[in-house]
Amino acid sequence: MAVSFRISKWLLFATHVLSVVFPCVRNTSLYAHHMSEDLLDQDVQEWDREEEENPISEERTSNCSRCIEKEERRAMRIQTIKNQILTQLGMREAPNVTQKDLPHIPPLDNLLDNYNMQADSPTFVPGPEYGDEDDFYITAEKVLAFAQTPPEPIDVDSGDKQLYFKLSTSLRNAQIQNAHLWVYIRPTRHVLHRNITLYEISRSSFGQAEFIQIRKKSIDKKNKRGNWLVFDVKKTVTNWLKHPKENFGFALHSSGSDIQRLIVTPEENCTENLPFMEIKVEKQRHRRSKRMIGLNCEENADEVRCCRYPLTVDFEEFGWDWIIAPKRYEANYCSGECPYVFLQKYPHTHLVQQANPQGSAGPCCAPRKMSSISMLYFDADFNIIYGMLPGMVVDRCGCS
Repeated sequence: MAVSFRISKWLLFATHVLSVVFPCVRNTSLYAHHMSEDLLDQDVQEWDREEEENPISEERTSNCSRCIEKEERRAMRIQTIKNQILTQLGMREAPNVTQKDLPHIPPLDNLLDNYNMQADSPTFVPGPEYGDEDDFYITAEKVLAFAQTPPEPIDVDSGDKQLYFKLSTSLRNAQIQNAHLWVYIRPTRHVLHRNITLYEISRSSFGQAEFIQIRKKSIDKKNKRGNWLVFDVKKTVTNWLKHPKENFGFALHSSGSDIQRLIVTPEENCTENLPFMEIKVEKQRHRRSKRMIGLNCEENADEVRCCRYPLTVDFEEFGWDWIIAPKRYEANYCSGECPYVFLQKYPHTHLVQQANPQGSAGPCCAPRKMSSISMLYFDADFNIIYGMLPGMVVDRCGCS
């Protein structure tokens, strides 16, 4: 229809030019003018007839635009979650832990069992209200730090071993509940009679290494399968968190034998049965926010108003193998319109809109309440951290 209309206009223009240049064609111009009007009338009639046969309603157009808007919001929400996780964990980029095996150690096995972290959905807890800056970063509840090659080797007695642990930045300003060093003693065919002594390594004011005894453990049994020795190191770890430069690690000594023959060391490039520290942090209490009314919709719902829609985030699709658990979780997202007629529930927003009608784009459908999820992951130093990540689940949506 539009093509014939454009042809009619150009025909008018051409005949008008010809009539000016060649007066003899004035009669033709007049004929063309009437002809173009007839063509235009035919176009309009044909368009009206097609409208009656195949009506394109405003409802269908609005539904299509709403579908596009929801898809865009879904994509934006997923990208926001990826950026948010890295920021909350204090990372610039996802750590590379490809082919990093998950060690089979008692604290980690218990953690996976107790919290059911191997399931698709993690354990959810009521989280802080959306926008609470004090609780933006992850709240670590347990950290498993594995022995590493020390950046500053200390000369220890022959047969002894220096054990160094790089503490996670997520433990800064944390209240330590308890901290334990786990050391695995290899299986032996004969009865062991050994005293295993743990020392904290420090430096004197003259820069010389000093060894402060922390604990002593006695072994007096046949060790067919190997076993773990556990040392309480809360005082030392608490001091290291306050004064990171004083962290030179531990020294382990065994009476009657070389300790390196009894334990697994980082130099062996083996994650299984490697010495590690288990650090538990005091849990923070989250305040409960006032309950607000919000709409919940299914993905294919034909709802115009601001509503919460389901959204599953799958970390395996991102290639984020550094997240141990959960592998996926329900994040949800907000989408919909916020007409002024619905602002009676939000008087503050309504007053703001009235006070500044030109400088505001109007109310926006956004999260009004969010909660935390529990997460177990590797950091860039291959420590395993368990904690609560705030603001990851949209509980309610509203206009603001």
